[in-house]
Amino acid sequence: MTVELLLLRLIHVLGGVFWVGSAVFTTLFLVPALAASGADTGQIFAALAQRRLFTVLPSVALLTIASGLRLLWIASAGFAPSYFGSATGRTFACSGGAAIGAFLLSALVARPTSIRAGRLGSSLANAPDEQRARVTVELATLRRRGAAASAAAVTLLVLGAAGMSVARYLV
Repeated sequence: MTVELLLLRLIHVLGGVFWVGSAVFTTLFLVPALAASGADTGQIFAALAQRRLFTVLPSVALLTIASGLRLLWIASAGFAPSYFGSATGRTFACSGGAAIGAFLLSALVARPTSIRAGRLGSSLANAPDEQRARVTVELATLRRRGAAASAAAVTLLVLGAAGMSVARYLV
């Protein structure tokens, strides 16, 4: 096995573990716990931003995707159609597609929605009474949309990881 393959697999597997684990923890545990506790989520997410989580996580996701594409290029001899005719090739391709879909859903829907909800939530305390009801309704809508996008992204990530973990063994 070449050094390139070892490095690519190391980046891909460790990056995937971090990406999927962070997404599952955040979506299934952190956000619901914060919502149920009534804690100031703005302060918590500001602390996470200070630790650069919102920069590190997308960077790790992109590295995971890039290393996966390079591994697929190598395994398929340059994306040869015959490779994708096999169960292994189709499973790796579908799993990678699911991960890319999860990334796009997170980057284009969940993250902007969460940022907008955070800004709106922090403005709620200073909103005049006549605007407070409208802001509260919009905030609830944004939170539902963000939660649905995050849940869909996590589902795609878990399906992608599951497919990648078994693809090599399919006949």
